[in-house]
Amino acid sequence: MATITDIDHELAAPMQFIVRRNQSLSWRGNKLFIYFMAAISFGIAGMFAFKGAWLILPFAGLEILALTIGLYMCSLHGRDQEVVTIDDDLVKVEKGRKKPNEVWQFERAWVSLELINSPIQGHPSKLVIRSKGKVTEIGKCLTNDERKSLSDSLAKALHNTYT
Repeated sequence: MATITDIDHELAAPMQFIVRRNQSLSWRGNKLFIYFMAAISFGIAGMFAFKGAWLILPFAGLEILALTIGLYMCSLHGRDQEVVTIDDDLVKVEKGRKKPNEVWQFERAWVSLELINSPIQGHPSKLVIRSKGKVTEIGKCLTNDERKSLSDSLAKALHNTYT
């Protein structure tokens, strides 16, 4: 666990850290995949329907509907982001998609940054920012190594070693 306190340096300009999910396929790419899978599924279902097993067609439709909903939800959550802004006096954490849905502001002088390793091997660590009773977790979508790197970068920014 790493804790950062007693910060009294001044930054030349605000620093921002943007954390986003890795969205490996765009919504256009997802639609092409859905069309491809629908062609295969309905092609197979059509052959069974031609042989007299027409009841398979509605299930093929449900299968493609479930695939579409699942990919849409993944694509929607792929736009989630967290923005951590550090300036002279404040540390601001904003979470949301197009605009911030949740905002936390901490006084920079009292900020504590903690990287908490999971007691269970293989489970993700947690990176939390806290100050005066307010706590928020950042970097949930990151791997443990990426979370550690973010923690190190935030600690450097809080200690003003970038200037």
